[in-house]
Amino acid sequence: MNSSDLSSWAPGHIWFTWAVGLIVLFPLLIVVLGEVIHKMEKSQSKWLSPIKNLRHLVLPQLVFLLIMTQILALDAENVWVRVVETALWIFIIHTSLGILNTLLFSGANEDPGNWQGRVPKLVVDFARVVLVMIGAALVLSSVWGIDLGRMLAALGVGSIVLGLALQDTLGSLFSGFALLSSKQFRVGDWLNVGDNDEGKIIDMNWRTVTLLNRDEDIIIVPNAELAKGKFVNYTYPYPRHREKVQFDFSFDDAPYLVKKALKEAALATPGILADPEPVIALISYDEFSVKHEVLYFIEDYVDQPRILDDFKSRVWYVAKRYGISFPTRAHEVFMMESAIESQDQSRSEIESQLIHLPFLKSKQQQVALLAQSAKKLDYATGERIIAQDEMTDYLYVVSTGKATESFIDGLDLSHDLNILQTNDFFGLAALVRNEPSDVSITCETDMQVIAIKRDAIQHLFEMNPELAVEMEKVLENRTREVRTLQRAVRKSQLQQLAKEKQNETVVDIQSVLKL
Repeated sequence: MNSSDLSSWAPGHIWFTWAVGLIVLFPLLIVVLGEVIHKMEKSQSKWLSPIKNLRHLVLPQLVFLLIMTQILALDAENVWVRVVETALWIFIIHTSLGILNTLLFSGANEDPGNWQGRVPKLVVDFARVVLVMIGAALVLSSVWGIDLGRMLAALGVGSIVLGLALQDTLGSLFSGFALLSSKQFRVGDWLNVGDNDEGKIIDMNWRTVTLLNRDEDIIIVPNAELAKGKFVNYTYPYPRHREKVQFDFSFDDAPYLVKKALKEAALATPGILADPEPVIALISYDEFSVKHEVLYFIEDYVDQPRILDDFKSRVWYVAKRYGISFPTRAHEVFMMESAIESQDQSRSEIESQLIHLPFLKSKQQQVALLAQSAKKLDYATGERIIAQDEMTDYLYVVSTGKATESFIDGLDLSHDLNILQTNDFFGLAALVRNEPSDVSITCETDMQVIAIKRDAIQHLFEMNPELAVEMEKVLENRTREVRTLQRAVRKSQLQQLAKEKQNETVVDIQSVLKL
């Protein structure tokens, strides 16, 4: 090997410096970034994707370009150098967009209600396309030496031709951009569009909005159709929704009694708002009935079918309790049972159940007196007969069905105490001690109860003072049982809170020791 060959390998040459630098720095950067990525994967960092792009795309491509230009000394005009440099710029633009997206819109996942979450996805996509086009233009100009002025002129002419050929498609795209930019609806909103098609928005893009209706069918609506027509948004910006339901009742029922019954049914239906309270209006006098309309508000339109079904079902039970009848058609004929026979049978059934009450055993005469003023009432599953802290005017005896006895503690948590079944009774505290109920009674199933009015009980007390003493004893035992159950629930609750506090303390100690 002669002296000229040795001098070409001397450390002073520029390619040698680049070679040593790449041999040392490239593996070092790969290892460092690998450790950073490993820690980010454990912590689920939002910067994980940009750092991965930097390690797997940008850094290797940069090294490849430096090898070609600095070590192999290939000319910058070489086509392969330009290809590698173009790929490098593509990776840089891709990584930069990822960093920008993380900086600006990472908060959208943490809090959908902030400004990042409210920016339509289409707007973000449009901005990304614009930035990519700007980056592509700069790469074409700086790397390939293309004259941007001439290219823009050619694109202008081509755009006119494409615009005329794709007029409808582009119209739909710009309609979608205008709709989404105006933030009139979002994914998850309930829309009613076109021919009364309604559904939940599950996807929005440049051309269409996709709805999923309650039958699990997909409805695809072009953006141009939405922009030209009208639609109803049940969710945004006001999720509260008003429903209208009409009922027909008999001419024999007083309008104010009907309104009272309908309002009671509405307020007892879960999901119907008490504020603003339901409004009941008499609409018209028809040929065979009087039409009433109920207007009520619900919080979320997604629950509309369930709430409507529940409300209509409860109207039947309330109407039956109030003695309100639904109209029948004029041509229908019914074979009516004798009123006297029906009344005697009902009274006999009531007596057969009242005799099982602990304070009425072997008191047939008193049972007969109470049965005369008692009546049977029907309640629906989930309906509340007595609310905690409510005064009641009736003594209730379970005829059929089951009910849950519960109470609400100071933390507004509900606790079940007992299951009431046939021949169990409730509401005695208000009649004997004139005190509000300390528990709530809610129907576990459809129920029929015997209701005895306060006046009848008071009259019976006046005739039989010893009966009041017996009922007080029964009430005292009953109250003691309820108090015992309430104390047990509260004790269990306190133990649970203490256990949770202890666990939190242990976790804090472990964290300190770990540090």
